[in-house]
Amino acid sequence: MKRVLFAAAFAAIAGIGAAHAADLAARPYTKAPAAAVVESWTGFYLGADVGARWSDTTWTSTALEDPVSAFEAFRLPQGNPASFNSTSFRGGGYAGYNWQIAPSWVIGIEGDIAWADNKKTLAGVPGTWGAGTAASVIANDNTTVKLGWDASIRGRVGWLVAPSVMLFGTGGIAWQDVSLNANCMLAGPWCVANRSETFNKVATGWTVGGGVEAKVWTNWLARVEYRYADFGHVDHEFFPRTIDSVFMTQSVKTHAVSVGLAYQFGGPVVAKY
Repeated sequence: MKRVLFAAAFAAIAGIGAAHAADLAARPYTKAPAAAVVESWTGFYLGADVGARWSDTTWTSTALEDPVSAFEAFRLPQGNPASFNSTSFRGGGYAGYNWQIAPSWVIGIEGDIAWADNKKTLAGVPGTWGAGTAASVIANDNTTVKLGWDASIRGRVGWLVAPSVMLFGTGGIAWQDVSLNANCMLAGPWCVANRSETFNKVATGWTVGGGVEAKVWTNWLARVEYRYADFGHVDHEFFPRTIDSVFMTQSVKTHAVSVGLAYQFGGPVVAKY
């Protein structure tokens, strides 16, 4: 009798275990959701750009020394003012840091430096000849305006039209290397002796602009940008302490368009659940 009861109990327990095992086997296995990788614009970046720069610059002679009564300035508006606008290739580098402060907003700070060679030479020294002066006489003199390197430190504000595409505006302080040269010959319309002088100054001004930037590969940012810069006026007296002194002012503005590629240090952010 005991053997019969023991066998029956064993069979019952085995049946329950088998049923439980079958139930476990029938349940579907669900994997944990994969962590999402989210693109982040936050981080330091370093890049290079190429493009073009257009100069908008005008020379105006404001006063000349009177050769009859030395060191008594008077105005001669003839042949004045003169435009020295020019176009040049521009190439340089930039670096900055972005903070993504909201899902669709990015702020940052950026510095850049670039080289270009906006250079133009005109016959004569503006303002130093009168009406009816022959062009062949004026051509004995010449003036040159050259804009070299430029640099800036700017703030940036961007809006993400897509997770990997940003429209941005930028503005800040800017610097421009300016070189002015005047050659005034005895055979020309003004100087009583051969004179030549070059004046160089780093002008300070402001710049604003904007563009579009996109993440084209992991950690790589490509951009197209336009910037306008205004450096006010550069004032100088050529041939000082002579009876041929020329007082002048040079307005300096530039337009620049560039394409750039930068590497952003750090990787995408892994979203937490």
